Amino acid sequence: MNNKGSAVVEAVVGAPLFLMLFLCLYMMCMAKQAEACVYEAAVETAEYTAESAYISEAAALAVPFVKFSSYVDDEDLVERYISGGKSGVNFLGTYTDDGYLYMRVSYTVVVNTPLMPKLERFRTYVIKQRIYDGAGKKEGEEAGEAEESYVYITDNKEVYHESRSCTHLSLSIHGASLSEAKDAGYKPCEFCGAKASEYVYITDEGDKYHCGMNCSGLKRTVYRIKKSEAGGIPPCSRCSGG
Repeated sequence: MNNKGSAVVEAVVGAPLFLMLFLCLYMMCMAKQAEACVYEAAVETAEYTAESAYISEAAALAVPFVKFSSYVDDEDLVERYISGGKSGVNFLGTYTDDGYLYMRVSYTVVVNTPLMPKLERFRTYVIKQRIYDGAGKKEGEEAGEAEESYVYITDNKEVYHESRSCTHLSLSIHGASLSEAKDAGYKPCEFCGAKASEYVYITDEGDKYHCGMNCSGLKRTVYRIKKSEAGGIPPCSRCSGG
């Protein structure tokens, strides 16, 4: 009887504690998803801003503050886990140099966990984007010749994309257990895979699992270049009709 009573007491005490710990873990995962949402919106903002930056550096400084909120996909998530919500994402420190836009993104992630004091972490990074200078023709081209088209590439330069909205350019990041990632065929990231614990991060388009959202393997910078500059890079099969 005493053993049965002890088991009941342990269950009564342990179950709520387990649920609270699970809730904390869930909230931290959601905070990571909010960071991913901010990053994706920031990339879209940098692309739009690069089209205006050739006008003046003042435009490059002002446009992100105006356009960022329109690119946020999950507003509720950002409002819940980013201090100040969409308005709390700051772009001070953005500048242009040698034909590139360097857009600085800064914000604070906040997690109000039930078992511990509020957790806050400041995040900042720079997104580099080539500036579109508005030039439609090369010097010496005669009027009436077709304007040269632009395509999009990433740092790995595996393929070029005809559309900036191609899903291959958008990282959809998900949390998963390490065993689930391995069973699905994901391999350890060469940058952070060795540090992976029981919970990792994967993307729909990638084949690696990552130990944290800050891994450089989960960051993607998109550049707009002239199609003639793509060299031997093949077209994307999804958006280029290849």
